[in-house]
Amino acid sequence: MIPAPQLGKVLLYSHDSYGLGHLRRSLAIARRLLDHPHAPQVVLASGSPVLDRVERPERLITAQLPPVTKVGPEEYRPVDSNVSMSLVRRARSAVLQDVALRWRPDVLLVDHAPHGLKGELLPVFDAITSRKLGTRVVLGLRDILDEPSAVRDAWEAQGVYETLGSVYDQVMVYGERDLFDVAGAYAIPEPLASRIEYCGYVTSDRPTAAGRAPGCRGYVLGTVGGGGDGVDVLIATLEAAGRIGMPAVLCTGPLMAPDDRHLLHQAIDRYRHVEASVLEHVQDLPALARGARCVVSRGGYNTLCELLALDIPVVVVPRVWPRKEQLLRARAFAERGLVQLVDPRQGDLAGRITASVAAAAARRSTARRPLDLTGAGRVVEVLARTVAGRGEAVRRLADRVPA
Repeated sequence: MIPAPQLGKVLLYSHDSYGLGHLRRSLAIARRLLDHPHAPQVVLASGSPVLDRVERPERLITAQLPPVTKVGPEEYRPVDSNVSMSLVRRARSAVLQDVALRWRPDVLLVDHAPHGLKGELLPVFDAITSRKLGTRVVLGLRDILDEPSAVRDAWEAQGVYETLGSVYDQVMVYGERDLFDVAGAYAIPEPLASRIEYCGYVTSDRPTAAGRAPGCRGYVLGTVGGGGDGVDVLIATLEAAGRIGMPAVLCTGPLMAPDDRHLLHQAIDRYRHVEASVLEHVQDLPALARGARCVVSRGGYNTLCELLALDIPVVVVPRVWPRKEQLLRARAFAERGLVQLVDPRQGDLAGRITASVAAAAARRSTARRPLDLTGAGRVVEVLARTVAGRGEAVRRLADRVPA
């Protein structure tokens, strides 16, 4: 029997400028890595402002990057208003370089952003090369980033294609090629395009107990991810539940602004006839979803994967700004019969959610073909093969870089 390959040291990078999606996906990968027969040492460098509030694997080491929030396309501001964005950028890059140089990882897995936030990984790549660390650099992309033309334009303007060709050893796509061809859509060049691995969808494989919201049975569950936006979706879900005559459980997320929370509670006061519960942050969304007749959700990657793994009827009201990612994913999933799509730009949001919830709650999934949700395990397999090639990378760097 051939022994399982050693995984060595794995550094996960997640920029986390908005919502919880990148953090949750990174944690799912970290859990699977740490469950490996030859478990590696794993460090997660994350800019999430709620990194210390989420459930994490016991042996995971974390490095907190100063958090920022996304305020527009490629526009960010510090969560701490007392410091400048330029200072935060330098501090984040310094932390990343320090971790890489002191810890000397065998592989660096970059989530989503090839250059990191505003190019913060570029000095790290330079340090890896100049110090001859031999670290293998892998890019992990979710199934859909944005409209293809927007991604290609941004990557061209930022010099990402040059970095893909000169820095990255491997690209993993957390999705299925026949649902969205990343290499073709985003013009990833050869020879890297031929080394892309479609791993399937990455979702947490933690055991999930059956659960219900306290005091509610057969409810409509509304969830908007981190909660940075989406209060209008929760209010419309509340109204829809009232029209159908079902209780509502509304998850605001830990990042919802106080003013938006106030608007939601005002709506609950207006709809006193609706049995409603409000939860701020749910560690185990699948457990809560098991008690629901239907879920109304944003179109975030992690939430949809977790819900579809349970075969829960789902109505998706996707975010359409500043990226079209959620809208494109919701359309693709709806075409497969996995979800029902409600476009938030078409007016009468509560009325259309009401009709969709009534239809979805009356039947289970009608999917023609389910998603491949085994991605986390395949990611670990790819990383193990990548680490196995590190010795060759070290020799190649020794030949390339002057002493």
